[in-house]
Amino acid sequence: MSLLDDASLLVTPNAEKEGKLYSIIPTNGNGDFSVTRATTATRVNAAGLVELVPYNLLQYSEMFTNAIWTKTATSVTANTTNAPDGTLTADTLSIGIDASSSRHRLFIVQSFQSGTPYTYSIYLKQNQFRWVQIISQSAFSSSDWCNFDLQDGVIGNNGGGFISQTITNAGNGWWRISVTSTAISSVTSGIDVVVPTNGTDSGRYPSWQSLSAVDCYYVWGAQLVEGTSALDYQATETRLNIPRLDYSLGSCPNILLEPQRTNLILRSEEFENASWLKTAVSITANSAISPSGVQNADTLTGDGTSAIHITRQSNSVTNAVSYTFSCYAKKNTNDFIQLIYNSGFGGNAFANFDLNSGVVGTVGAGTTASISSFGNGWYRCSITAIATSTITANIPTLCLVNSASSPIFQTNTLSTSVFLWGAQLEAGAYATSYIPTTSASVTRNADVISRGNIFTNGLITSSGGTWFVDLRNNLSLTRDATNGGIFINTGVISTANNGFSIRNANISARIEIQKVIGGTPLLLFVTTTNTPKIAIKWNGSTADVFVNGVKVVTATSFTPTAMENLITDGINRAIQYNSMALFPTPLTDTQCIALTT
Repeated sequence: MSLLDDASLLVTPNAEKEGKLYSIIPTNGNGDFSVTRATTATRVNAAGLVELVPYNLLQYSEMFTNAIWTKTATSVTANTTNAPDGTLTADTLSIGIDASSSRHRLFIVQSFQSGTPYTYSIYLKQNQFRWVQIISQSAFSSSDWCNFDLQDGVIGNNGGGFISQTITNAGNGWWRISVTSTAISSVTSGIDVVVPTNGTDSGRYPSWQSLSAVDCYYVWGAQLVEGTSALDYQATETRLNIPRLDYSLGSCPNILLEPQRTNLILRSEEFENASWLKTAVSITANSAISPSGVQNADTLTGDGTSAIHITRQSNSVTNAVSYTFSCYAKKNTNDFIQLIYNSGFGGNAFANFDLNSGVVGTVGAGTTASISSFGNGWYRCSITAIATSTITANIPTLCLVNSASSPIFQTNTLSTSVFLWGAQLEAGAYATSYIPTTSASVTRNADVISRGNIFTNGLITSSGGTWFVDLRNNLSLTRDATNGGIFINTGVISTANNGFSIRNANISARIEIQKVIGGTPLLLFVTTTNTPKIAIKWNGSTADVFVNGVKVVTATSFTPTAMENLITDGINRAIQYNSMALFPTPLTDTQCIALTT
């Protein structure tokens, strides 16, 4: 038995559900953390791919009665039979009495991006109807339709437009149907479940006889993902408040908690779009597999003339604000790429990147640069600099160069190429997780985790308690500000009264441990390692602090015991968490040393 088995709360990045981080201890749910963000976000998954969290793009994937699902000449009755997972969550899809011209449909409206493949899947079971038709709407080809037999599990007539269509036995009369197609336009549209008369119908939206009310099918578990694979089914409700278990640091995941950021770049994956100005280069769209695992990366190719070979975009920056420009890049026939701030940054803000060796080359004055491997030859390259003027101009620039020591805006005769994907320009001192954009900038809100009533629920007690936090990757980033962190205290963060905080130190990459008395923070210790393991214990009158196996603070005065809230706040905090635990009593020194070693 480990020491953590005695915790009253233990959160580790190995289980997630919609809007929650499960605690391992206790099992009654009192330790579950609420996660709020209210915007979509990305992570690096266990396969090393950049994906949306969750990857199922549909909301309310099992709640077809929700208004987000459009019912045309159909109706839905909730929770009428057992779903493929054994729960009473599958719905009944019915039709009424309708004229022969009616289109009996169930669909959800989504935004699609031209050139991107999508796979739609849904679980269906025969009720009074045997055949069903799946149809893609206006974002896709008019030949994207297919009939499926829910009795024998075979594919009937189809328009030949889908890249693939499958029907797989899911047990107990259930079938998982999936269709894959590539969007031909960037519009908002849907994918329909349609009720045909029989499997021989040979067109979209089959003809109808007038029918009495019929319970056609049982439905459950709809999913839409980018790519050509249906992926394991992932249930959703709102999709937005999802904890991010991130594998960017290796095979052990971390809980990713990032500040709010906005990707100012438009068409972040569409370098062929007119939003990107091109000089002496051409763009071939969707020509390579990107870090998302989808063939949506573009090729940037020099035209061979003596010129500066660049693509760039107009954006606005504000004087004295730090900005980070990043882009995923992979060598093709050229090994080098240069990232530049063309205007507004003093004229020398750039860096070269060697895409063969994965190293940073020459860096301009007043600029910092980094490069990180994302597998399969892909690197995320980034530069950070402080704007020297408030300006709207062609600012973020990608330039083909011929060496890691090339000067800014090098003139050359390159006709070689690199692959590009996922450009991002954000106000901040480092690159955060990728935020996809299309026709407008996109903001990802800050991740906030919270757990209230920790004293009421006995996670800490009148005898005191112990708070353990295991952090990763906390020296490689320079933080943005000093107005937040992760707290345990008697009040909410905006009215913090008495407690502890773990936060960043004066915009440096160090971690401060503070106590808060009457709303006033008092510094206890500053960590100096990349992976600090911290334990704070208190007994109602004093508190001790342990960091990486060493007792660094002894018996500092601290009286509160009835602290009810554990919450992140602001933007100045650690970003990646291995695990976190609460113990209902103060551990011994020996236990705290063992826990943090």
